[in-house]
Amino acid sequence: MRRCLSLLLFALIAALPLRAQSQVTGLRNLAFGPVIRGVPATVAPNDPVRSGRFYVRHRLNRQVRIQFTLPTRLTRVGGGGNLPITFRTTDGIAQGTAPSSVPVVFNPNAAQTFTLVTSADFHVNLGGRVTPAAAQATGNYTGTVTLTVTFF
Repeated sequence: MRRCLSLLLFALIAALPLRAQSQVTGLRNLAFGPVIRGVPATVAPNDPVRSGRFYVRHRLNRQVRIQFTLPTRLTRVGGGGNLPITFRTTDGIAQGTAPSSVPVVFNPNAAQTFTLVTSADFHVNLGGRVTPAAAQATGNYTGTVTLTVTFF
């Protein structure tokens, strides 16, 4: 056990210089707020309050590949129900932080590769849609969205 722990610490220490150049941070959860039974609810990826938001930093003129792992159902906190969630082909937006950066709309269901041309850092926003049933159990629902980033 100690040998494995020592190797893990060495690997983390060796990765520190690269980490200083590349970074991924979750900034905001995707939040639908109150939803009415039987009425679908959508959060646009450009919603300034409810869309999910990530920050990514790498080196200028390098490529970054992003891929989401998205849930198909949210689980009721405390049990007793699921809520279907979908992500449409326009539910992802990536935009650099430079004033000349243009937002890029993308499909969060597929991997995307970007070349960082105008800025070394950018934001990724995520929208989605829930479809509650007419007899949907009331309560809070939760799910996990994972963003995997590969730096080239």
